[in-house]
Amino acid sequence: MLDKLAAENTGNDIQAAAHATVAKAGVELSERRRDIPPTFVEQLYGRVVPDDVMRYGAADLARLAERAFDYLQLREPGASKIRCETVALEDSGAHKAITVIEVSNDDMPFLVDSVMGEIAERKLDVRLVSHPVLGVRRDGDRLTAVDAADAAGALRESFIHIHVEPIEDAGARDALVAALQNVLGEVRLAVQDWRPMLDYVNGIVADLKTNPPPLPVDEVAEAIQFLQWLLADNFTFLGVRYYTVDGRSIEPDFESGRGIMRSRELRVLRRGSEHLEFTPEIMAFLNEPRQLIIAKANIHARVHRRVYLDYIGVKSFDDDGNLNGEHRIVGLFTSSAYTRAAHSIPYLRRKIAAVEERAGFEKGSHSAKALANVLEHYPRDELFQVDVELLHEFSLAILQLDERPRVRVLARRDRFDRFVSVMVYVPRERYDTATRLKIGDYLAAAFVGRVSAFYPYFQEGPLVRVHFIIGRSSGTTPEVPRETLEREIELIVRSWADDLAAALALANPHGKARDLFARYRDAFTVGFHDNYTPAVAAGDIRVMEGLSAERPFGVDFHHRLEEEQRSVALK
Repeated sequence: MLDKLAAENTGNDIQAAAHATVAKAGVELSERRRDIPPTFVEQLYGRVVPDDVMRYGAADLARLAERAFDYLQLREPGASKIRCETVALEDSGAHKAITVIEVSNDDMPFLVDSVMGEIAERKLDVRLVSHPVLGVRRDGDRLTAVDAADAAGALRESFIHIHVEPIEDAGARDALVAALQNVLGEVRLAVQDWRPMLDYVNGIVADLKTNPPPLPVDEVAEAIQFLQWLLADNFTFLGVRYYTVDGRSIEPDFESGRGIMRSRELRVLRRGSEHLEFTPEIMAFLNEPRQLIIAKANIHARVHRRVYLDYIGVKSFDDDGNLNGEHRIVGLFTSSAYTRAAHSIPYLRRKIAAVEERAGFEKGSHSAKALANVLEHYPRDELFQVDVELLHEFSLAILQLDERPRVRVLARRDRFDRFVSVMVYVPRERYDTATRLKIGDYLAAAFVGRVSAFYPYFQEGPLVRVHFIIGRSSGTTPEVPRETLEREIELIVRSWADDLAAALALANPHGKARDLFARYRDAFTVGFHDNYTPAVAAGDIRVMEGLSAERPFGVDFHHRLEEEQRSVALK
């Protein structure tokens, strides 16, 4: 309790000190610049993390606020204005310089997280982030007044003010500005076209209802409900585009593009530098009796979250029931898609029901409940993409781990041959960063690719699940048997103690090995592990077990392998 109170008091002290520093900076700036509103420094720094404010002296904060106010003087309406400059500090202790990134923009969603995503991608050390929304008045592009964001008659403008480690290279600063211009251009497209994209998808739903395609009725009904679920704030729409299909080719209709898919250069599917708009795999999907495809695009979203875009394809048919195109929708599932019960989400619930029916467990039984739990905690992105057959196979394989925990490797090849999704189950006590890196390196080599992403999940029980995404650039994905993958990963996670148990079993075939292992498992130091093999330890145990009151001393002379002919070691 005392520790908690002390921590609270410390936090309050830092907050009070930061507030005092900002207030002092405001006074200094007001004395020097009568044209700057007295509240501007508080607007700029008042909500910044107190620890970050305390890195600066009041004089430096005043100078940085003055620069920021002057920067806001001119901005063309409807356009982003970005500056990235390295600034010397005079009153901030050990910090002698910072690079200041400033973005002035019409207020809209996704600005800060999109900008921070680009900065994080470049692995820059961020020292302060400020994002006031200002109420401004302008005469054309010239600033005439700055007020509170909710001031009557004022325009809401976003001002992002970020301090990062000094970027000395002017070329690197220019490249960052150019990248941020592209990011904010995509943000503007996505925000401006938000309503048109909703109208586009609502149009697909209306067409499916009034002109049902020649597919199973339940397939079409589930597709309609899934699209309606997306529209109910469960998906962040970033782009849509229509593609025409004539049986031999698939061509984008660029005029139909909305959001980020207005860009003619944007391609949803590709492998390395190879575009995959028309491949045998895509044509195979288009010829299947399915209305939807849900997959991952090959490109990261630059709007909102820096993750791979979600891609949803919806087939379209002419009046005669012939396939004539595909609607491609890209964006990001919102948090509800990951937090809501999978059994309640259209498209997923139908897939889950099919797996449970195939499993054939009695409703309400222990096995049925265990399977439902496996499916509920299955990686959600995988659940959207995996087909029913493979989901049935994998979920039963996972279910078996409850009865006998062991290394398990479940690999799924992307139907467009762009990546391999691999779920790896390993003993919790064997898992650490070094082990994860070794497993990732092995999988990348096995599938001739690279580790694009990994997602550890510490479930209840003795196992840890790590979901690896192995990205591929070219060629056909190798077929690696599950037995091979599991054998190699077992070797990776195998410990020195495991090998000691095996060595003792080999040297003591009559059942004594288990007792010996229990006695000596933790007897050897980490230094011994690093220098001696378990087979050597088993030999030492044999000697020690042979000692007695009558024979209390044992000696072992041996050649050291690295100095075989020159010296003899003594134990």
